[in-house]
Amino acid sequence: MAKSTYDYNLRRRKKRPNRTFEIACAILVVITIACAFSGNVDPKTFFPSAFMTLAFVPMLLLMLLLLVIALLWRRWLAVIAVIVAIVITLPVITVFLPMNTAENAPAVPADPKAMLKVMTFNALMFNHHDVEKKDKPSASMRMILDADPDVVMLQEGAADADWEELTTLKPLMAEVKAKYPYRFLGDEGLCIMSKFPFKAQTVGEQLGTRTALGYNRKQNAYLARSFDLELPSGKQLRLVDFRLQSYHLSFGKNPNVRVSPDVKPNPLERMRRSFALRSGNAEDLRHFIDGCPKNVIVCGDMNDVPTSHVYRVIKGDDLNDAWSDVGRGYAFTYNRHHLKYRIDHILYRGDLKAIRAERIKGGDSDHYPIMATFDIDIN
Repeated sequence: MAKSTYDYNLRRRKKRPNRTFEIACAILVVITIACAFSGNVDPKTFFPSAFMTLAFVPMLLLMLLLLVIALLWRRWLAVIAVIVAIVITLPVITVFLPMNTAENAPAVPADPKAMLKVMTFNALMFNHHDVEKKDKPSASMRMILDADPDVVMLQEGAADADWEELTTLKPLMAEVKAKYPYRFLGDEGLCIMSKFPFKAQTVGEQLGTRTALGYNRKQNAYLARSFDLELPSGKQLRLVDFRLQSYHLSFGKNPNVRVSPDVKPNPLERMRRSFALRSGNAEDLRHFIDGCPKNVIVCGDMNDVPTSHVYRVIKGDDLNDAWSDVGRGYAFTYNRHHLKYRIDHILYRGDLKAIRAERIKGGDSDHYPIMATFDIDIN
């Protein structure tokens, strides 16, 4: 009798399914959903939220891998959990990975004058400081000229020197002048090349100021500048060019960006403070955007990903994301250190509509440019 009872209990244990895999999937699903919506939390309040936003894409890929495994193993509870998570996070997924097709692309205006091509590009100072590249014509400037945008908004645009004297730009300056007769080289590195005239004004903090968190803003600062474009049609359009606080991962090597002469924060602390500073940058920039005219294009190096807190603050409820609207695919713009993220953005509002967006691979910067084509004849 005892042996029969033992055998029965043994068979029951063998039939009882092992739920370890389902539990692991459930934990991963919860973490992925939390990462998807972590941009709603200000890093100044809870700084891990910024890391969670960066982790969303890797967590999503891991979750999809588990979905495949669950399907192969026929673990249906895990399959249902992952599918539910995908449905919940789909609005975030489509911002990172827009699924636009040629069939649903907006119509191109018949009149070419009704279109405006705007490029944003962190040019890494056209490599005039790079020992290996400083004696070669800039591949980045060559790429810009070949792409032929109407307006180029530059960050790190080598404004610390006369372009005509730089060995990387001098061979191309005749073509630059012919194609872009209107140019502005800001002292802080924000530059514009335009086929149309404009008026410029500074936005945000001046160089050399300090913040409550202690960073000296002499280098790698939050920078913003606006340009009121004078289009041939007479339509008013404001362009805002910006570069937000960087991550400062090489902090301790640069005395201009230390917290104090005697303190060299570890990488985690550098990133924490950078997240907090960038959040403040976004609030300052958003305040300026609120006072801008109806028609505005805001573009630049955000140093943060779509759906991050910074992205949400700047975008607000009134700006559209050109890449999410008409771009296709993931399209990372930072191309170093295996950090494949889209941290450069083109946002817009008003009587204009994005009809095309492209990420251009090329040049010799640590960023790839994004270019958006707009229909500016929308009423």
